[in-house]
Amino acid sequence: MFVQSTLPLDIVLWLQSLENWFFDLFFNAVSFLGEEYFYIAVIGLVYWTLNKRFGEFLGITLGASITFNNVAKEFFESPRPFTESSEVINKRPGTSSGHSMPSGHVQGSSTFFFSIAFFSKVKGLLITSIIITILMMLSRMYLGVHYIQDVVAGAVIGITIAVVMYYFFDKYKENEQQLHRFYFIIAAIFLPAFIFLMTSASANDFFKGYAILIGFIAGVIFEKRYVKFTIDIPYSKKVIRYVLGLISMILVLTVFGQLFGLIIQGNEGVVKNLFDFVRYFLVAFVGFGAYPWVFKRFNF
Repeated sequence: MFVQSTLPLDIVLWLQSLENWFFDLFFNAVSFLGEEYFYIAVIGLVYWTLNKRFGEFLGITLGASITFNNVAKEFFESPRPFTESSEVINKRPGTSSGHSMPSGHVQGSSTFFFSIAFFSKVKGLLITSIIITILMMLSRMYLGVHYIQDVVAGAVIGITIAVVMYYFFDKYKENEQQLHRFYFIIAAIFLPAFIFLMTSASANDFFKGYAILIGFIAGVIFEKRYVKFTIDIPYSKKVIRYVLGLISMILVLTVFGQLFGLIIQGNEGVVKNLFDFVRYFLVAFVGFGAYPWVFKRFNF
């Protein structure tokens, strides 16, 4: 007779037994490094003010990782620790929707930080990426939202995606046509999931991730064809560009979220999935395409 190991649950319970105010604060802060507002702030800073190519690589690589993660979650349909044991406390309920395997926070953050390390080729950033990934794995278990197999899988997949995406980005960096074809292939790979998961309420995070990927791709191509902004501007203008950009992105995310919420009126499935797809597509496209057109048009 097969007996399921209790080790994954025991690890979560042991970590939560260490509970104190410092660990609560620290691990919630670490978890934030794998969430949308952090990504918006960093990618916006890089793309608008520091290095367009770097920002393009980060945005599309992260979009591909998030999309893959949510397809994998629908495949495994794994429960979270706090749903299986009343002893586990969910310490971050706002970031624990959907299924558990693999961890989206660990996968997204490992993809993100390793992508930064690969692109910059700075050894210290590679070490930093390893440390942040380990801390993110611990944080998601301490917060009661993932088992050890979820965070290990997230780390392995996240780093693998960073490696693969960097290989092709570096290979095609001098050939825009080939690079864009590579982007289209990535988008096409996930298209069947867009169709088959349309009616699934539990797959809502997939539509957000896929929208981000498509929005980034569309925004990048739009910018290269019709905008072609430069980062060779005074520091003061970079500050204005960044601050107004963050405000714009957050407004698009929150205002459309409130507006669509009123329209949807609690409906799940197809309607919510489509509206969230549109909302997150707009966030990504505005950031990479529409907003650059604005700041070039008004010279800031």
